[in-house]
Amino acid sequence: LYCSSVGKEHCCRAVVKDRACGDGVWMARTQGACDRHFFTGSSWESQTSKICCDCCTLGLKTASLGLSCELPGLQLERQCSSTAKTCCEEPSNTKPAVGVVSTRPPETTTSCKDANCSQLCVGAGECTCHEGFKLKRDGVTCEDVNECQTGSHNCSSESVCVNTEGSFHCWFSCHPGFTLTDEITCKDIDECEFGIHNCEQNSVCINTAGSFHCQPKNSCGEGYTLDATGRCIDIDECVLGTHNCGANFVCINTPGSFHCNTVSCPRGYHLSADGTRCEDVDECQTSEMCGGHVCINLEGSFRCECRTGFMFNTISKLCEDINECTHYPGRLCAHKCENTEGSFRCSCSTGFTLTRDGRDCEDVDECENKPCSQECTNVYGSYQCYCHRGYQLSDNDGITCEDINECALPGVCSHNCINTPGGFNCTCPPGGYTLSPDGRTCQDVDECAAETHTCSASEICFNLQGGHRCFNFECPTNFRSTGNASAVLRCVKSCRLLDLECSHNPTHIITFTVISLPTSQHLKEPEVIALLRTATAVKPANLPDQPDVIFEILDSDEQNSFDVIKDSQDGLIVGLICQVKPILGPKELMLSVVIKYVQLGDVYQQNIMNIHILV
Repeated sequence: LYCSSVGKEHCCRAVVKDRACGDGVWMARTQGACDRHFFTGSSWESQTSKICCDCCTLGLKTASLGLSCELPGLQLERQCSSTAKTCCEEPSNTKPAVGVVSTRPPETTTSCKDANCSQLCVGAGECTCHEGFKLKRDGVTCEDVNECQTGSHNCSSESVCVNTEGSFHCWFSCHPGFTLTDEITCKDIDECEFGIHNCEQNSVCINTAGSFHCQPKNSCGEGYTLDATGRCIDIDECVLGTHNCGANFVCINTPGSFHCNTVSCPRGYHLSADGTRCEDVDECQTSEMCGGHVCINLEGSFRCECRTGFMFNTISKLCEDINECTHYPGRLCAHKCENTEGSFRCSCSTGFTLTRDGRDCEDVDECENKPCSQECTNVYGSYQCYCHRGYQLSDNDGITCEDINECALPGVCSHNCINTPGGFNCTCPPGGYTLSPDGRTCQDVDECAAETHTCSASEICFNLQGGHRCFNFECPTNFRSTGNASAVLRCVKSCRLLDLECSHNPTHIITFTVISLPTSQHLKEPEVIALLRTATAVKPANLPDQPDVIFEILDSDEQNSFDVIKDSQDGLIVGLICQVKPILGPKELMLSVVIKYVQLGDVYQQNIMNIHILV
């Protein structure tokens, strides 16, 4: 429903509200369901329909129980109370005169349950949409209809259409010259009262509906007249022919009047002998009038027939040289054009030479004269010098190639750099390193992997930058080795028969390993150096009796440079061994960390990690 003016909005909204309420009453009486998506219209219309549906359902229930339709003891809103009472007194299954439901509610058939419609379902699983929506090509999804774009709205020319979800609104606006008041009406703007007109001082502003006009205050003086804006302007008696000058006089207009002058001949004429008329002057009788060019007399003037390369100037009456370079720009010469007396001359830019036609320019191959110290490439209008690999052009002349000292550049070689003409060589420290295939980087030789170390069969080899170290780790009593791998010795508890002290010892695994750390002068935050994994899941907060893991440092350096932090990964408990203080090397440290598995406060198993740290 469209309201044609804002002044009737309350009446219009009341009608729409009654219709929406009627939809809700009909739905309660016929279907007994009040779900909001059954109703169409804007959000407030569908809300009104649902409220009236719920209130009518209350009245129908009251009538079925035989209770009083006055609904004593209930505090209901006026419209809800009236709707409930009406449905209680007239519980017939009839649809009210106002209010239309544009679509039927979903049927409870198996087809509709399987249809998965986004809004409504009818028949044997057929999807439909509320008013203001349309069905997409997929047959189940509804999308909003933009009434403002399709032209299906009914907004007047004095309002603007604004699309909303499932509907639209018409916003009221006023024509130019009017303003919107607090009472939502258009009021004329008095331009004369607010001083926003453009009337002159000798006119009066008269306000009109939506505009204004200027009315002259009084008539102008003699020799003046009013223009369209009410201003007094001068009357040109000479142009209008209202003067009284004689045949031998010339009329001269003045502000508010005119005056008559005696006859004077224009340029190119002279007064006749009797002084009554003007006669032509033959300028060509003077031989120097055209400066050597041909002179032709004209009535009241003359013209010169100029030679080639010259053009007659009608103002100065002289033959002037034609500057062909500016008169025909870009059409005479390929590059540069220089004007000459009666002609022009072409020239070329540097790197080009003039062709035989005297206008075009062709490129000069400067490389034929070998101007570069190494390589030369001709380019259009110039040339470019290039150097061999390892050389660069001199900044002084741009043609000489100088050797590049690659060793002066940072990061060329990882260790030592030796400059050579056109190149360089990288070298590595003697022993423990080898030059990588890139010829720049020094790679550490892993003596342990290459089996070129000096460790005995009972020792563990640990590779270092530029060397290696041999470590002799042994499993303690009642523990046996499970093998050495990557500088790691893993010892598992192995008790003798009937050794109760060994059996009650909670320590099950002792591990020996080696870690190499660089000297740290500045440590802004803790840095993880090792990760201790467990197979224990993170304990939920509401299950305190579940297994848990505790990490403790048994032995560390005197500065307490390390700490262990409990964390989790993939739902399992892990321990992060962190360096928390700077360590200045070279130095060797031993760090022992115990991993305790506890349940209900008792340690039922523990493992020990012994880390030999080389700084």
